[in-house]
Amino acid sequence: REALLQVSDFCRSQRVAFGVHAPILGDAGYRLPQVNAPEPEVFREALEQILTEVRLASSVGADYMLFHYPFYPVFQEPFTPYPRLPDPEHRYSYNQLSKPKFREMSKRLFEFLCELQLRYGQRIVLEHDFFGDYEDVFVDSFQAYPEIGFVLDTARLDITRRAFHGFDPYHFLDRMASQVYLVHYSNVFYDEDKFTHHLPVLPEHDHDVNYGDACAYLRYLADRNSRFHVTFEHNASLMTRQQLHQIYSRTALMLEEKGGHVLIR
Repeated sequence: REALLQVSDFCRSQRVAFGVHAPILGDAGYRLPQVNAPEPEVFREALEQILTEVRLASSVGADYMLFHYPFYPVFQEPFTPYPRLPDPEHRYSYNQLSKPKFREMSKRLFEFLCELQLRYGQRIVLEHDFFGDYEDVFVDSFQAYPEIGFVLDTARLDITRRAFHGFDPYHFLDRMASQVYLVHYSNVFYDEDKFTHHLPVLPEHDHDVNYGDACAYLRYLADRNSRFHVTFEHNASLMTRQQLHQIYSRTALMLEEKGGHVLIR
């Protein structure tokens, strides 16, 4: 909590906004709330964690508080079995969480989040996790509750395209573009049956079939939404300072051409 206050004070003095990705406190371990848990006790604990973290984010002036949805992710075979996909202990199959049940849990979650936003004046955003064949429930939830912002992860979007046959990332973007508040921008490298993520989005990878289409996704989104933020969620040790500046400049130029207002600090 002391470190969080220090971050808040620093950002205020520098006139920089900051957001928080759950969990907000490191001493709690990296434990995301299971926001669509079919088990009543687990779901209740998830809502309690969300309440605690939203209160804390609001008290330090965070611009947003971010959670994953769905979490646990929900999918089952057939899919491309990349080793880094969630294992059966950390995902829900359709047998564990049916589509009607997922719709019910989503409605309860979004209603709770909207009420928290009003009560604490704290923006809450949800970053997509894997949703298998439940895309329609996912999209319907955001469209029914437009108060909740959407966080697009370009790497996870591409992994979804590769892992789950029939998923169209551009159709998904068409439906979700208006609600994107934040983009987590990074790329993926595929090597036979595995992938490496959190890679910088470099121009030389744009048309390389072994890399994801992060830049194309961002450009497509910018044609449909000129008001979103970008977090460069890459491993900075994988590039030079010159490459880093090139990534910033290319991204800023692309968004400005699409009508966005760009500020890089």
